[in-house]
Amino acid sequence: MNDITKIEHNLPLGERINKCFEVILPDKDSKINFAQGGRTYKAGDIIVVAPLCKYSLSSPAATHIFLERALLSVKDVLIFRDDENGGVKHAAMQAEAYMRSTAKNSGAVLAALGNLLVSYITLTGKETSSPVVETVKGDIESNLTNVTYSLEDSLKKLPLNYDYVRKLFKKETGATPHGYLLSRRMELARGLIISGLSNRYSAYTVSQIAEACGFAEPLYFSRVFKKYYGVAPSEYGK
Repeated sequence: MNDITKIEHNLPLGERINKCFEVILPDKDSKINFAQGGRTYKAGDIIVVAPLCKYSLSSPAATHIFLERALLSVKDVLIFRDDENGGVKHAAMQAEAYMRSTAKNSGAVLAALGNLLVSYITLTGKETSSPVVETVKGDIESNLTNVTYSLEDSLKKLPLNYDYVRKLFKKETGATPHGYLLSRRMELARGLIISGLSNRYSAYTVSQIAEACGFAEPLYFSRVFKKYYGVAPSEYGK
């Protein structure tokens, strides 16, 4: 999830459409046009374009970051200011450096930077989700490490129809509530593994990672992890 696949600069003008999320860092004030209309932006803004959203920029002066399988709720185009520390821009610069790197663990660091970039966008950008979806997401985030957490019970306690909530959540996030929970737990697991790889004195066992990510059964955790990343947790990053 949240994989940075490509970073490009100053692309030619003209209509564009991508199958993945695109994060644009403009170098000068200009305008973006898309199906729902046109919006102006300033240098220093962050533009997030959703998959399959056809758009065009009035100026080519920009950096374009392409994110596969990003967990973002943007429906067409989102424009917002970077945080006061320039978090999105800094993460983008680091990602570009590691994309060129031949270091052994550069791929693992790049994966972590993809997660960081999406986290910055989620925290800093204006939310486009409805209140009920934000409530479910908040509940999930608060229980990522809770092995006794029942998302099913949590959804049924909401003062709304269960099927309606599930359908609305999938419409706005692209994933079911359970799929979103698993994705976030897998991101957490990958981060813990990367942390262990970077420090040989604090490596985690599979059982420890499973429990830290809300899984009561290490074997089930390993099966889910392999389904997401193609290898067992014990082999990831080697």
